[in-house]
Amino acid sequence: MAKPEDDRDCSHKLYGLDMTAAYLQIRHYRTQQKISLRELARLLEISPSQLSKVESGKAKLTVDTAIKIAGILNVPAAVFLTERSPFPRARRSITRKGTADVYENPGMHFEVLCSEFKEKQNLFWKVRISARTFEENGGWRQHPGQEFLHVLSGKLELHTMHYEPLVLAEGDSILFDADQPHAYVAPEGDAEMLMMNSVTEIT
Repeated sequence: MAKPEDDRDCSHKLYGLDMTAAYLQIRHYRTQQKISLRELARLLEISPSQLSKVESGKAKLTVDTAIKIAGILNVPAAVFLTERSPFPRARRSITRKGTADVYENPGMHFEVLCSEFKEKQNLFWKVRISARTFEENGGWRQHPGQEFLHVLSGKLELHTMHYEPLVLAEGDSILFDADQPHAYVAPEGDAEMLMMNSVTEIT
């Protein structure tokens, strides 16, 4: 009798299909919900041949299309935009109020959030901006990857070298390429925000 596969060896398979390729998830969830390729293409306003190329990995899946597909199939967009780990993970990282590591920069107070994962893809911070002027903030800063900001309170003035200063109010968000020089100012009083930086691994 053949020895059953170890659970760890088949954790990336579903009904015999290798699901580690993110684009294969589209076909799986589409067929699971009994939606034809032609019907999904119609809802996406693209041709069936284009969708077929996406499902077979011959055409790039854009973020916009992934979000649309996720909305139609009622699954998280991340399912289509990330490759599954060869082995399932169930890690988590929790930061309780008042326990975060704290760092100070000119005009900025950083609290490091949920930092225990050894292999990081993102860094998360709660940041308070107290600088009232560009000079108080210490001038330009830049780093590889992308940066996401969500304003929790106050008004934030984001300076970038390639755009006019942008004012973000409570509840506003922005994603930008962080290798362009940028700086933060809170001209009307302290502003608090959540910040996420993507991490580029050095190989």
